[in-house]
Amino acid sequence: MRLLTRVSGAAVPAAGLLALLVLQVHAGRLAGATPVRARALVFSDQARRLLLLQYQSYPTEFLGCMIGAVSSDTVIVQRIAPADVNPGESTATYVVPRQTCEDAGWANTVGMIHSHPGGQRCFYYFPGTRLATSDGHAFGLQPYPVDAIMCGDRIVWIGRDLVEQQQPLGAGGGAAP
Repeated sequence: MRLLTRVSGAAVPAAGLLALLVLQVHAGRLAGATPVRARALVFSDQARRLLLLQYQSYPTEFLGCMIGAVSSDTVIVQRIAPADVNPGESTATYVVPRQTCEDAGWANTVGMIHSHPGGQRCFYYFPGTRLATSDGHAFGLQPYPVDAIMCGDRIVWIGRDLVEQQQPLGAGGGAAP
């Protein structure tokens, strides 16, 4: 029991140092990222319908490329294009793309969106901390202005200001004309 106490006592400072290192790497990777400070994320009706269908149809995570445009501090998603994913690389808890959205042939990508089946663990930072989850870390490695998680009836998203936000997915939840 004493050994466990010592190990966990050493793990906390180590985790703190790791978090600082991740933030430094995070900042370094963001140097080439789009400097948009998104205050709003708006989905077209078509994009909303596809997200609802995808979420209801698959027990594994799906991954999509959000195709659209940036207008001032608003990111407008006109459609969701499928990311290039091997079926074996999509489980109930993770999904890994084979290539970038651009390499898959999708232009005007403004972000990535993936689902969390069952709507669990839909956050970019562990609750009560500024310690990034794997989703938060993955966002730091990509150049897009936003990233989103489909969580049942809502979308949790983050922009380059690293402020996590959420919005309802149903009609009227930030729909684009």
